Amino acid sequence: MLLLVDQDAERAARQVEILQAYDAECIEVQSELGQYESARWSGDRDFNVWDAAVWHCDARTDAEELTRTLVAWYERFPAVPVVVVANEPDMTVAMAALRGRAADLVSQSVGDDGLVAAVDQVLRQRPDPIDTISPSNKRVLVVGAHPDDAEIGVGGTIHRLVRRGWDATVLTMSHGSGGGDPEERTAEAQQAAQVLGAVLVMEDFPDGAIDDSSGTVRAIERVVRRIEPEMVLVHSDKDTHQDHRAVHRATLVAARSVPRVACYQSPSAMVTFQPNRFVDLRERDLEAKLAAIRAHGSQSRTRAYLDEELIRATARYWGRYGNAYYTEPLEVVRASTPTRFQPAGH
Repeated sequence: MLLLVDQDAERAARQVEILQAYDAECIEVQSELGQYESARWSGDRDFNVWDAAVWHCDARTDAEELTRTLVAWYERFPAVPVVVVANEPDMTVAMAALRGRAADLVSQSVGDDGLVAAVDQVLRQRPDPIDTISPSNKRVLVVGAHPDDAEIGVGGTIHRLVRRGWDATVLTMSHGSGGGDPEERTAEAQQAAQVLGAVLVMEDFPDGAIDDSSGTVRAIERVVRRIEPEMVLVHSDKDTHQDHRAVHRATLVAARSVPRVACYQSPSAMVTFQPNRFVDLRERDLEAKLAAIRAHGSQSRTRAYLDEELIRATARYWGRYGNAYYTEPLEVVRASTPTRFQPAGH
């Protein structure tokens, strides 16, 4: 999502259209840059949901004020880069943008295509927690003990990965008979997976009595071998639910050859859950997560921990650790670089 700041209504309307065609959601803000003060940013607007900002300034923009505004912006929103567009960017404006750590400075004369190219470059260079976890074959496997576990733990991460071109598979180890009608819960799980853009695989281990025996390991191994994931996400062992702990242990064995493995937080996680990686979510990712959880209607209507306000607040809480507005926390078990070995003589 892009934030467009421009006091020229006609130009702003045209560039909103151009940037939306580029695959962004934009908002037009009628304001002089000099009026952007920290107090205004602390209001109801959640600027941290933006991937980047585009600021237009004209000949009347004071260079020192531009620097002060950029500095104040990055103090409050360090993860949202700013592209400054100037009518005639002379050395004074260039130095002001440099001192304020603008991500780029472009001339209005570059036109719409030049602006899109500048924004594209900034977005490509923007640090992303997903990229620090992942990166070669773009296949992820998310393992949960029950229907809705994956969505609660990392629904936003699944949606964001799919948006970035990943193939996502959700492996659910039971049909959730302990929490409702198994046929209804299976249908809900299928709908939730569709919302997130994932493929659903379901096993039928006994809800409430899943163990970490060889049978559980083999079931997970079959899926690992079939999809060859680059990354596996699973329950943490710091969890009060016995099924979650068993699935965690079985998955670590079944995914022993997977280069990247991390654990997500469940509502039953203990205070000893210690995340060390935070996946940056956009508003659309969080909304997709909430929609996927709503698909589990038999649970969301009766489980207090599925209250949407609580889920949003939890993502907001963890955001303070990831320099983002919303994040999902992960405990990284392994994050290695995969190596392909060839037998001698090949």
